[in-house]
Amino acid sequence: MITFREKQYTRWDDTDALKRMRDSDILAEKKKSGTLGDTATKMGVGAAVGGTVGSIAGGIAGMKKGGKGFLKGAKSGAKVGALLGGATTGTAAAIGNSKKQSDINFYNNRLEYAKRQAGRRERADWRSNMTQREGYTY
Repeated sequence: MITFREKQYTRWDDTDALKRMRDSDILAEKKKSGTLGDTATKMGVGAAVGGTVGSIAGGIAGMKKGGKGFLKGAKSGAKVGALLGGATTGTAAAIGNSKKQSDINFYNNRLEYAKRQAGRRERADWRSNMTQREGYTY
């Protein structure tokens, strides 16, 4: 019988790697980017799908009124569909990305602190290396 073990992985595991890095690597580390672009992309896709569906539905409803009602119905249906589609998918994406964004913010805060400490240590090392030389007068 095969048993699967679930790996426990927390946001602390991601940031504990900073403790094992050298100071030069910490100072070169880049911040993680947010999920706002992902949310905006999903809103755009939802608006496009909603506009298409609304256009078709509005056009069909407008055809019942006559030939010219098709275009009016399609335009209004596209507007309503785009608004509804963008709003619902944007809200769902924002809710789904809130945990991911909180983890990114947590990592960036720990990275910023680690960079401050690494910079402090680098400055102290430089000062001690420069002032503890032979023939150096302070």
